[in-house]
Amino acid sequence: MQAITRQEPDLRSKPVAVLQGAAPLTKVFAANPAARDRGVELGMTKLQAESCGPLEWRWRSLAQEASAQAALLDCAWTISPLIEQPRKGSAIDFCDSVVLDLAGCEKLFGSPEQIAHHLQRIAAAAGLEANVAFAGNPEAALSAARGFPGITLIPPGEEAAILGALPLSSLGLPAEMLETLHRWGIRTYSEFAALPEIAVIERFGQEGKRWHQLSHGGDPKPLLPKQFPDRFEESMDLEFSVDLLEPLLFVLNRLLDQLCLRLRMHLLATTELKITLTLDPKILCDQSPLPGSDESVSQAPEAQDAGFVRTGGAACCAPTNGLHIRNLRLPVPVNESKFLLKLLQLDLQAHPPGAPVTAIHIQAIPTRPRTRQMGLFLPLAPEPEALEITLARIQGVVGEGRAGAPVLLDSHRPNAFRQQRFVLPEASLTCPPAEHPPQAALRLYRPPLPATVQLQHDQPHTIYFNHARQPILAFAGPSRSTGEWWSETPWARDEWDVLLPLPRPQYQSNHPFHDNSHKPQETALYRIYRDLLSNHWFVEGIYD
Repeated sequence: MQAITRQEPDLRSKPVAVLQGAAPLTKVFAANPAARDRGVELGMTKLQAESCGPLEWRWRSLAQEASAQAALLDCAWTISPLIEQPRKGSAIDFCDSVVLDLAGCEKLFGSPEQIAHHLQRIAAAAGLEANVAFAGNPEAALSAARGFPGITLIPPGEEAAILGALPLSSLGLPAEMLETLHRWGIRTYSEFAALPEIAVIERFGQEGKRWHQLSHGGDPKPLLPKQFPDRFEESMDLEFSVDLLEPLLFVLNRLLDQLCLRLRMHLLATTELKITLTLDPKILCDQSPLPGSDESVSQAPEAQDAGFVRTGGAACCAPTNGLHIRNLRLPVPVNESKFLLKLLQLDLQAHPPGAPVTAIHIQAIPTRPRTRQMGLFLPLAPEPEALEITLARIQGVVGEGRAGAPVLLDSHRPNAFRQQRFVLPEASLTCPPAEHPPQAALRLYRPPLPATVQLQHDQPHTIYFNHARQPILAFAGPSRSTGEWWSETPWARDEWDVLLPLPRPQYQSNHPFHDNSHKPQETALYRIYRDLLSNHWFVEGIYD
C-alpha cells in the first residue's frame, strides 16, 4: 500500500484497496486504514469489497514495491554503510524491512532516539511511513519494528519482556506452524516463549527451536551487508493507458522527483537516464498525423506542449516487443528533476511512442556531482543545463545529429565529419598561442551551390551561380583528389581557387558624391570544384 501511495500521494486520505489475481479469483491483497474502517478485509473478493462502499482500486505492482524497497534502503544508507535486507527464514521475511548496524554512528548522528527521528524524517521525505526500533540483535529489532508503531527502544536484556505482548503474526512463522499454535491457544510471543523447549523441538524440529529462541528476542546473527547499488530505478504501472503527452509528463514528474531525491540522499547525480515505456499492444496508432508527431510539429509549433504521444503516418506502428526505450546522456552530472523532465519532454516530442503507455520504468546511472571552482578572471560561460535544453530545442527543429560539436573523421573525403554531443570544456586561464596563426578561413556552403563554369583551354573562364554570371579574374588549380573507390560511395573531384569580382552598388542619384566608378574593383576568393563522377560544378565556399 505504501508503494502505491508513495507515487500517488492523493490516495493517502482516501479508502484504497489493492487487488491481486485474475478474474473471477480477484481478491483484496492490501487495504489502508480508511478502507478497513469501512469493513474491507484481506482476502475478500472484489465483489464483496464493493459492498463496503466506494473505494479506490489499484492492482498490485511488484515493480512499484521494488522501487519502494530500494527507497527504504537509501534511507538506511544515509545513516550506516552496513545495512541488510531480511534474509530468507529470518524473523521478519518481508520486503518492507531493513536492518542497520549503528556501531560508531552515534558519534556522527547522536543518540539512538535522534537517529530514529532522522530516519523517520528522511523516510517521510521519500514518501514512506516508517516504524523504527532499536535492539541488541537484528531479529529483536525487526520484530519490534513490525509490531510496534513509531519509535521503540529495547534496552539490552529486556527483549523478551518488551516483545512478549506482540502477536505471533509479527514473528513471521510459517502458515502451518502458526495455525497449529493458534489451535493450541498460543497467540503471543510470551505464550510461545513459555512452552518447554524440548516439547517444541519434538513437535516442530530444529526449525521450531529457532522460532522459539526468536520469541525470547534471542538468536543474534551478524549482518550480511548489502552492496551499494550501481543504478537507481523507479517504476510505475498505470491504471489506464495514456496516449497524451501532458498526463504522461505528469506521471514522469513524480518518478523523477523520487529518483532525484534518492540521488541527493547519497550526494550523487546522474549523467545517463534510461526511460522504458511499456506500450499497449491492443491499441493501434492512427494513420493520420496527430499533434506531437514529426509531421505536425513543423505546422503547429504551439501544439507541441500538449501534443499526442502517438505518431502519425506509416512509421507509427508500435514495436514488436511492446517497449519504447529512450536514453538521455547528459553533458554534466545532474540531480534536478525539473531539468530532466524538460529534456525528457523535448525528447518525447521528437521521438513519441507508437501506442498508448501502460507502464513506466526509469533507470539512472549514478555518478559524483559536478564541482566547479569559478574565478574572477575566467570568461563567463553559459550554464550547462540551460545550454543542453537549448540544444535539445534546436535538435527538435533541425533534426537529431545536426546540432553539436563537429568531429573530423579518419578519411580524406572533403568535409568528412560527424556531429557529437556538445560538452562544455573547462575554462582555462592561459591558452598557448598557435605557432602558425591562420591567415584565412574558408566558409563552406552547406549544401554547396550548384554552378555552371565555361572553360577555355581546360581552364575556368566564367562562372554562373546565384543568378549572376561573372568572369574569373584569376585562378589556382586544379587539385585532384579521389578516394573510397573500393566502396559503394566513391568520390573524385578537381578543385580550383578562383578570384571573382564583386558587383558594384548602383545608386539612382546623379550627384557626383555617389559616383564610385573611380574606385578599384572589389574581389572575393572562392573555392569551386567539379565532381568527376557526375561532371557537375559546385561552389564550395568563400575565403574570409
